[in-house]
Amino acid sequence: MSENIPFLKGERIDIVVMNSEHLKIYQKWLNDPDVNKYLRILHPETYEGLKKFWFPDHREYGDDIWFAIWHKEDEKPIGITGLYDVSKHAYRRGHLTLFIGEPGFWGKGLGGEALELIINYAFYKLNYHKVIGEVNLTNTRSLKLCKKLDFIEEGHQKDMEYIDGEWTDIKLLAIFKKDWRNRNSLTK
Repeated sequence: MSENIPFLKGERIDIVVMNSEHLKIYQKWLNDPDVNKYLRILHPETYEGLKKFWFPDHREYGDDIWFAIWHKEDEKPIGITGLYDVSKHAYRRGHLTLFIGEPGFWGKGLGGEALELIINYAFYKLNYHKVIGEVNLTNTRSLKLCKKLDFIEEGHQKDMEYIDGEWTDIKLLAIFKKDWRNRNSLTK
């Protein structure tokens, strides 16, 4: 068994490099309709498909950055976070992604802790100017979390996803480095 060495350290969770030994649990999460409800998973995920996606033989550095959310007390992965559509040029921005795959850990504030870690990484290690998020309007937990973290609404897209038999809207959100820095200086 390989080690799960923290890349970013939190209070209750760590952000660790995704580990191929955990592919079976990632596959379970992505194929669970309750977990993948807002993930835009349109077809069953296979072990081999996930292996090629997350652990390709060759990937140009900087395309996407994926991490496992590691629960310290239970010593296991409980979700995935990262940045995709990472800007490799002067734009210094990327799209944020996060999901807690273990339903027993929902509603415990661990997603918020993971987002704070990954946003700090984006702004202070990667020197991003902006972090972007897209949240389905029916995903009330994620909307509440983004509001708590002071994301601002940049747009609204109508009928973007088909969830539970209905077309649903997406809220386009963002947070800027200057606002994140100001927010954190006020909370300390």
